[in-house]
Amino acid sequence: MRITTIYTLILSATIIITFGCGESSDVVFEQITPSDSVYQLDDLKALGIKKGKKYNVEGLDKATDAIFAFYKKPGAKEAIEYEIRFYSNHDDAINVGIPMVRERVGPDAKLKKEDAVWTEGLKDARQCGGAGGGVARGGSLAGGAGDHNVGSCSSPKYNEFFVYGNMIILCQGENEFESRNHCSDLLSVLRPNNE
Repeated sequence: MRITTIYTLILSATIIITFGCGESSDVVFEQITPSDSVYQLDDLKALGIKKGKKYNVEGLDKATDAIFAFYKKPGAKEAIEYEIRFYSNHDDAINVGIPMVRERVGPDAKLKKEDAVWTEGLKDARQCGGAGGGVARGGSLAGGAGDHNVGSCSSPKYNEFFVYGNMIILCQGENEFESRNHCSDLLSVLRPNNE
């Protein structure tokens, strides 16, 4: 009987951890969504996505534009940050864009000028940690004893990305799970009728 109770507690905790972390999103995350439509900056503005700054795309092969952007989900307390890269078409986004975006996403992101191929916007791609909180490499909370990221801005801000038509969107989040939720929130704005 004790083993059954312990097993039930472990199973319940696993379910809560798996499904109860963060805010859930109504949209299932799809990392790559093909589309023949060619989106531009003005298309995002009309959807309530705000441009923070426009980046110089020199060195970002085949990109036509790149921006640092914000989106505040209705009812949310704060806006989430995104980096959005535009290409001429979906094929360029997939074949040329994805290899370039991988260096800026996740715990192995190249966030130092000497390591990155495209250095524009590196400051915006870093998450700062400190003794009062923040995120350390890999999505753990900063501030613990022996944490080499305390007080630094060396952790990635973007831990996931998605491709929608000719755009690649890097999503803010303390870890891959949170970034995926933020990606899904933006995806629901881009295709509100679940196309």
